[in-house]
This record gives sequence, structure tokens and C-alpha cells, in this order.
Amino acid sequence: DSKLSAPKNSNLKTVMDFSFFDKINTAKNEQTETWFKGLDRIYNNFVYDFLYPNPASVLAFIENHDTDRFLGEGNNLPMLKQASTLLLTTRRIPQLYYGTEVMMNGVKSKSDGYVRKDFPGGWTGDATNALTPAGRTKIQNECYDFYKTILNWRKGNDVIAKGSMVQFMVQNGVYAYARQYEGSFLQISLADSLQTPRLPAICKGFLVWNRCHGDMLFTGLKYS
Repeated sequence: DSKLSAPKNSNLKTVMDFSFFDKINTAKNEQTETWFKGLDRIYNNFVYDFLYPNPASVLAFIENHDTDRFLGEGNNLPMLKQASTLLLTTRRIPQLYYGTEVMMNGVKSKSDGYVRKDFPGGWTGDATNALTPAGRTKIQNECYDFYKTILNWRKGNDVIAKGSMVQFMVQNGVYAYARQYEGSFLQISLADSLQTPRLPAICKGFLVWNRCHGDMLFTGLKYS
């Protein structure tokens, strides 16, 4: 538990990061124009990791069965990819909600059932079958392939599973953080627009020191 709860302690090894959930779902609708908005909200969430005895044991999520789906009623795939990249590479235990890999959406204001709809396919008589590429739309296949790529890359990756984390203050609309473990290094950059991001100078120095090149793994973009 957080040190702020002392002397009370649930003695649970893992607690849920509702702060992360709240901030990422607010930031997705903002540009990083001022302090405490957009990606700066994410930076300020992890600033308080010192409150936890082991931040790597905290469970993070962007949606679940009791919330709106991350996409709301939309289909913003770049936004979903960015949030999921953060979720799956930061120092947390990630929780994924079924159907997001095929862009299932919905909001609780309609009903709880609207965010808990049946997955399309798998049963006789289903009109569509999203379990196969042929049963998914083009954008659904792009989303599915993204999750397949990043999750397979993540398996057995000790840098993600066991590594330390250092983050950099948001500059030029870019939030960057790094993971390290036993000499291996990974740097992740998130930008709040589709323009080629300019990496903050302080982060460049860190990367040069660690002999890291400038490829962004899952977007295909380059930073300058």
C-alpha cells in the first residue's frame, strides 16, 4: 500500500492504480500545452511512485468492466496504440480488457452491458467472427496486429518485467522514459501529435550515454 495509508495496510501485494487510469483517460482528450495537461499528467502520475514500496507490483489499466471503454464510442486507433504502448512498457503490471484488440468500444452512460458486449465471433450463428483476419475490418486487423506484435515482444523481456524506470519532464509535446536491467536498455517516447517528435535535450544525453539508437519500436516514426 501507499505510505500515505499508514498505519493502515491491506497487506495486499498488488493494488490498482486508479490515478493512472484517471490521468490517461483525461490526457487522451488534451494537447500538452500547459503544465498538468496532456502527457504532463502521465509524468505527474509516476512522480509519486516513491509512495509505493514496489511500484512494479502495482496494477495499471486504461479500462475495465466497470468503466467506459478507452475508445468511448469512437475508433481513434493512434490514441489507443499510444496508451497501450505506455501501459505495456511502464513499470506496472498491465491489465487488458477483452475486445480492445479488435477495437470494441462503449460507454457506461448507456448501460453496464454496453461496455460488456459479447466478443464478436466464436459461436454458431454469429454474424461476424473477429477471431479470424477475414472476419475483422482493415482497422481491426491493424489493431490486432499491433497488440500481437507488442505482446509477443514483451514476453520474456526482462527489461520490462524487472527493469528500473527513469522518466523525463515533458518537453516539446514529448514524454519520454527509460527502462534498464542488467546492462540492457529501452527508451520509449510518446508524442501528443502525429508530427515527428523532437526528443528533449536531457533525454538525448541519457540515450547517448547508453549508446541507444533512435528507432521508435511500434510506430515506425523517427525522432530528431
